[in-house]
Amino acid sequence: MSDNVHVYAGLYAGLPQALIAVVTICTAAVVGLVLLHRPDRAAAAWSTAFALGLLGTYMWVAAIELQLPAVRALASGLLLCAEPLIWLGVRLFAGRRATWPAAVLFVALVPIMLALTVDSDVFPIFFRVCFAGAGVFAGLIAFDLVRLKGVPRDILLPLMLSSGGFVLVAALNLVWTISFPQTSGEEQVAVLRDMNVIGTMVTSITATLTIILLVRMQPTGQAARSAAPDAAIRERVDRVRAHQEPAWSLLDVRLDDVRDLRESSGASDFARLLTRFRSRVVAALPPTADIAVVDDSRLLVLIPGSDEAVTHHLRTLLERVSAMDRRESTTAIRISASVGWATMLDARFDYDKLLELAAQRAESASELGGDRWGRPRRDAVTIADGETSNR
Repeated sequence: MSDNVHVYAGLYAGLPQALIAVVTICTAAVVGLVLLHRPDRAAAAWSTAFALGLLGTYMWVAAIELQLPAVRALASGLLLCAEPLIWLGVRLFAGRRATWPAAVLFVALVPIMLALTVDSDVFPIFFRVCFAGAGVFAGLIAFDLVRLKGVPRDILLPLMLSSGGFVLVAALNLVWTISFPQTSGEEQVAVLRDMNVIGTMVTSITATLTIILLVRMQPTGQAARSAAPDAAIRERVDRVRAHQEPAWSLLDVRLDDVRDLRESSGASDFARLLTRFRSRVVAALPPTADIAVVDDSRLLVLIPGSDEAVTHHLRTLLERVSAMDRRESTTAIRISASVGWATMLDARFDYDKLLELAAQRAESASELGGDRWGRPRRDAVTIADGETSNR
């Protein structure tokens, strides 16, 4: 029995050194291979998550050696802050609406509140609540990774599995707290601290793998612009901005229920359906429109004209896509499209902002059932027959 205790003590004594080594290497890899390679907002959020994790790691080890409870609590809070920042980076990478307040409030309040309450009776409860909150963000990471389109699942799998594991641990903690209220808060906090440290190492490794593969699989800089399918649209926006011509709009056209359509039809039938979808979208647009095929089920369209002219083309586009349901499709699933509509004035001639707005509005239209276009600037989503559905 004594030998077992010594073995456990030896393994635990090596845990801080292992944590420092893993987090340091992962932070260097993310900063060097992600932030410097592609310095955008998503990379900045991910790098911040790893930087805070690195700071928390060194503080945690120092607090153990110097026996500083407040510093250890602060460090534990910093380690928990990786989850909301990684989630924020995933949303920014996907072009979805960035929910900054939730992540920023968690990062700003949790470490400080843990340090301030470490000597009070509410600390065990507050730590468990913070751990559960980090578990919620881990679940959101997994959810947003599943929604990523055009990315191989094997790239996303490491971070999805570690996030799912975090959710499971957080859920078991809640069950333990409810089922065994007689267990002292100090004992539960001690277990959660150890799980937090181990989880930090696992998340650091899996997040590093997924993030690096996500970013490095995409070209960057001038090469990215020339290789990207929307390079022609980006160049057109640059010219439109130079001449300050506001009467242009970007449309993000997406086929609805792609997964269901793929599962309900054979590979050849589904390929023909996608081909017909793209051809019908192109046929519904004026020859002056610039069209980029992002993937088999999504197109970007830069179209000139007034709001009334764009509305006319949108109505024609949706009608032609839905006509496939009646005449050409062998599947029983209703075929439709969702379109996000953003104008130059909405984005102030900024292409990245234009693309982000159009993507957000396409997602909103899809979530409302599809067969419609979204333009939240008017606090409404317009459906195919021209009626309005307030959000």
